[in-house]
Amino acid sequence: MDKSLKIRVFVCGFITLFSLWLLAPTIYSLNNPQAEKLPSWMPNTAMTLGLDLKGGVQLVMGVDLNKVIYDQAASYGRNLEGDLKKENVSATKISVNKDTQELEMTFASQADAEKAAAYVGKQYSVLDVLSTSNSLLVMRISRIQQDYIRNNAVSQSIETIRNRIDEFGVAEPVISRKGEDQLLIQFPGAKEPERLKSLIGQTAQLNFQIVHECTTPDCLMKQRADLQSKIKSAEEAGKYNRDSFKRLSEYRDRINTDLKGQLPPDTTVAFERERDINVVGNIQLIPFLLSTKNILSGEYIQEAFVRMDRGSGLSTGPERPVVSFQMNPAGTPMLSKLTTDFRGYYMAIVLDGIIRSAPVIQSAITAGSGQITVGGGSLEETNNEARDTAIVLRAGALPTSIEIQEERVIGPSIGQEAIDSGKKSLFVAAIFVFLLMPIYYGTAGLIANVVTLVNVSLIFAILGSMGATLTLPGIAGIVLTIGMAGDALIIIFERMREEIRAGRNSRQVLEMGFDRAFTAILDSNITTAIGAFVLLNYGTGSIRGFALTLLVGITVNVFMATYFARTLFLIASGNQKKMVGVGLSAKDLQEATA
Repeated sequence: MDKSLKIRVFVCGFITLFSLWLLAPTIYSLNNPQAEKLPSWMPNTAMTLGLDLKGGVQLVMGVDLNKVIYDQAASYGRNLEGDLKKENVSATKISVNKDTQELEMTFASQADAEKAAAYVGKQYSVLDVLSTSNSLLVMRISRIQQDYIRNNAVSQSIETIRNRIDEFGVAEPVISRKGEDQLLIQFPGAKEPERLKSLIGQTAQLNFQIVHECTTPDCLMKQRADLQSKIKSAEEAGKYNRDSFKRLSEYRDRINTDLKGQLPPDTTVAFERERDINVVGNIQLIPFLLSTKNILSGEYIQEAFVRMDRGSGLSTGPERPVVSFQMNPAGTPMLSKLTTDFRGYYMAIVLDGIIRSAPVIQSAITAGSGQITVGGGSLEETNNEARDTAIVLRAGALPTSIEIQEERVIGPSIGQEAIDSGKKSLFVAAIFVFLLMPIYYGTAGLIANVVTLVNVSLIFAILGSMGATLTLPGIAGIVLTIGMAGDALIIIFERMREEIRAGRNSRQVLEMGFDRAFTAILDSNITTAIGAFVLLNYGTGSIRGFALTLLVGITVNVFMATYFARTLFLIASGNQKKMVGVGLSAKDLQEATA
C-alpha cells in the first residue's frame, strides 16, 4: 500500500469513527426518549426531536405592529416638543391620529408651525412633513423608519420571548418569524402549555449593575478565579452541580445561599453564558460578583441601536460597530449619578438574571445617552455582537402587545407514531437500495452499501453538531439523500462499465470512471443545492429543516461519492492492480478485455 493510499485510508477511517461517535447521542436519545442526561462519554451532539416527533405545544403569536408605530410617533412628538421649546417655539396641542398614525402638532400661529416644519426637516430625518396649514403641522414617520421599527419590534419580541422560555427550562424551543407580524413558537416536549403562554406575555427584567470593586482586567480575572474556587467548594460540600437544577436561577440562588457569609456585604453572584471554544455546543458559566446597591433598572432605556465609530478622540482609522443607547428623562439623572460615581468600573448588563456583557464605564454619562464598545474580533463578529447587545438592551420589555392567534397541542402518542413512520420509511428505503445495488452491480454494489451507511451516519453527525432539530420533513430529506447518494454512485459505475467495454485496463477504468463522472455528479448536486438554498433562506419552520438536511446531504454526497468510494475501490482493486466487478458478466468482461 503506497503512501497516498494510506493517507486516504486514514482520512476515511477517521471520518467513519468520528461520525459514529458524534452519532451515538442521537441513537441513544431515540432509543431512550425519557432519559434526561447522556452518558458522560458521549458528546453533546444529539439531534433534538421536533414538535411533530416529540409532541408539545405550537403557538402562532400576533404582534401588534400598528401599536408600535403609534407609540413611536407619540415618543417622537414628546421629544420634538422639548426640542422646539429650546428654539422658542411651543406647541399648544400634540396628538397622534390612531387611524392614519400621523403626528399632529397645533401651534399658536402659522409662523410657528412653519418654523417647526423647518426644524423637523433639518433635525428629524425620521419624520416626513405632510402639511403646515392653519397652524397645524402634520407629520408621519418615514417609510424607511417604519420598516426599521417594525422589524426591530419583531426581533425584540423574539429575543425577549426566547429569554423567558430558556429560563422556563423548555429544551430547544423553536422561535421564528412568520410573515410580517406573526411569530411561530414551538415547545417540543412541553407539559405545561398554560404556564408557558402566561410566561411569554410577561416583561423581561433588565438591570445595570456595578461589578464589585473591579477597575482592571487583572482584578476581574482574580475575582473570577476566587468565585470559581468558592463555587466548586460549595458544590462539593452540597453534592450538586449546574445539571442538578432545571433552571439557572435555581442554581444561582443555591450558590448565593451557600456562599452567604463568604461574600462581601451587599453583593451577589451572577453568571454570564459563554460558548466553550473547545467543546461544540457546550456553554460555560462565567461568575461575576455584582453590587446589589448600585443598580439602575433598564426600564428607563428609551432606545438602543448600532452605529459605526472610530473611537474616542480619533478622526482617522477604521470605523467599528458600537452600541448607542438613550435613556428617557426619568433615567437620565440616575445614569449620570451611577456612571459618575463609578467611572472606570465594570458595569454588567443583566437580563433575566443573566449577564449579557460587562463593559467598562469610560466616562460619566450625563446627557442620558452613551455607547458600549463591544467585540475584539473581526468586523463581522463585532457587528453581530453589537447588534445582539442592542437587541438585549431593548428587550427589557415587550415592545407591544402580543396575542395568541393559533394554538396546537400535539400529544406524545402522535409524536411516537411519527417516529415509527419515519423509522419505517428509512428502513424500507435502505433495504430497497441495499438489496438492489449488489444484485445489479456485484462487488461495486457492496461498496456502494458501505458508502451509503457511512454517508447517512455522517449526515446525522453533522446535523447533530449543528444543533439541528429532527422533524418529519428532515427525515424526508434524509430519505431523498439516500436515493441521491445511490444515483451518484450509479453514474460512476455506468462510466466504469463503458470504460471496461472500451477495453481499458483496471487502472484506466478506475481513474476515468471517477474523473468523467465527477462533472455530472457535481452539476446535478449544484442544481439541487440551489433549490435547497432558496428554501433555507425564504422558507419557514419545517421547510427550512428539510432544506438544511438536503444541503448537508448534498455536500456529504459529493465527498462520499468522489473520495470515500474511490478509496474503497482502490483497496478492493489492490491499488488498481485488478479489476473490480461492476455487475458485468464474465462473458462481457472477457469480450471487453479481448
